[in-house]
Amino acid sequence: MRKWFAALTALLILCIPALAFGPASETVHGIDVSVYNGHVDFASVAEAGIRMVYIRSSLGFSYVDPTAERNADGARDAGLEFGFYHFCTASTEEEAVRQARFFAETIARYDYALKPVMELSPARELDRTETTDVALAFLSEVQRRTGREPAIYCSASTARDDYDSRLASYSLWVADYGAREPESNDIWETWAGWQYSDRGRVDGVNGNVDLDLFTAEMRSEPAPTQSAGPTATPTAIPTATPTATPTATPTAMPTVCPTMTPTVVPTNTPMPTATATPGEANAYVVQPGDTLTIIAQQFGTTAEELAKRNGIADPSVIYAGQIIYYR
Repeated sequence: MRKWFAALTALLILCIPALAFGPASETVHGIDVSVYNGHVDFASVAEAGIRMVYIRSSLGFSYVDPTAERNADGARDAGLEFGFYHFCTASTEEEAVRQARFFAETIARYDYALKPVMELSPARELDRTETTDVALAFLSEVQRRTGREPAIYCSASTARDDYDSRLASYSLWVADYGAREPESNDIWETWAGWQYSDRGRVDGVNGNVDLDLFTAEMRSEPAPTQSAGPTATPTAIPTATPTATPTATPTAMPTVCPTMTPTVVPTNTPMPTATATPGEANAYVVQPGDTLTIIAQQFGTTAEELAKRNGIADPSVIYAGQIIYYR
């Protein structure tokens, strides 16, 4: 009897669901876009049920996404709530502050509704404490410059392995594909945004696009000094089910990750005009015609070393727009 009871107890424990890492509030559908998505028809995007859009504004110390202004105008005119994110390549606090200033200056003229977001690529040589120091330097400077509380975008593994609890007060937009819900971590109890696919399809966007669920926690109040501009920001986050793609209801988790073909850069997509990631960043944006050998020669290293550093299985295959880290 005692063995039977112990076995039953163990079975019941296994059947109890783990605490879910869920959204901070009701969710709506969103996408995030950059130069790699080409020309986006935001009127069609809105008709497809999308309510929020994040736009890449900048990268590194001085690179401005050439489609940022067009995307912001299109999202605004379609009545979508939008915001901006910056791809931060800093590996020191000083570099982080400089990039934060550049980000704030780049988006200062826009009347955006969503929190400014940091996407930090953790430097390989930094530990968790040092990476968090860099992140805090960037986030603090963005808040000081914009008057808005910023948010963090990162993968589930970065949230788990590269940051510490000092970032817990910032909203988390987490990327985790192919799961019923994002992987939990020891810092955040809920997520404000979830990028659940990088291979989505939405009317108005050619090819694949990142798909997200966003909560009201991603919304931001404009600073008093923010210049006013025409906007059609909703006064409340809608919770109705979209009548077109994407098919998941805004208040529910997607049950499966879309199974589309891998994302490729369309041949007619405008590419960055800079030949390298600006400033002292440790990253390079691959240009049409580049090879890993050519890039290696520019930065005094080898193709084999770049492949190893960037996890490239086949050194002969790289793509325009891909980010290559060289130190």
